Amino acid sequence: MKKALFIGGSLLLAAFFVGPTGCYLARGAWEEGRILARRQPITKLVADPRTDTLVRRKLALVLSARNYARDSIGLATEESFTTYSKLDKDTLVLVLSVAYRDKLEPYTWWFPIVGRVPYKGFFDFETARREAKSFDARGFDVVLRPSPAFSTLGWFNDPLTSVALARDTLELVSTVMHEVTHNTFYAPG
Repeated sequence: MKKALFIGGSLLLAAFFVGPTGCYLARGAWEEGRILARRQPITKLVADPRTDTLVRRKLALVLSARNYARDSIGLATEESFTTYSKLDKDTLVLVLSVAYRDKLEPYTWWFPIVGRVPYKGFFDFETARREAKSFDARGFDVVLRPSPAFSTLGWFNDPLTSVALARDTLELVSTVMHEVTHNTFYAPG
């Protein structure tokens, strides 16, 4: 009986990881790993005279924003946004939001740990466009938009990416404040 339960459980787990959700999560983990592998300490970049002046100013602003979030608001900033990752693209992720056309209710997706969420982020932009088109064809309201950042909810020390740094200073500070808030508070769904 134990062997049958083990085999059944193993098959169920394998099906999950080979299925659409498992492939989606694997792609996210791969991309997160690539972002984390490029991290450089912001304090070193700010102190380095070879760093572009505008980049240095914006990175210093990021450190000030996270210090304000920690010291004045009391957010758990952890080590988020103390590092910087320069990416080879101008869009980090596309976020799909879907709603039923006949009621004020979002479509939701379920993920391990976070539960149900009313959006889905895609590193594979063609897959995002196909899924958006599929929902539109089925009669849903659909919004597909770029996002300059995302939070791992404190699981990793989220770096600032070059995509977020390219934004104006108000959007940059707003992004940092929003994302570090997730280290302290996340409302499932």
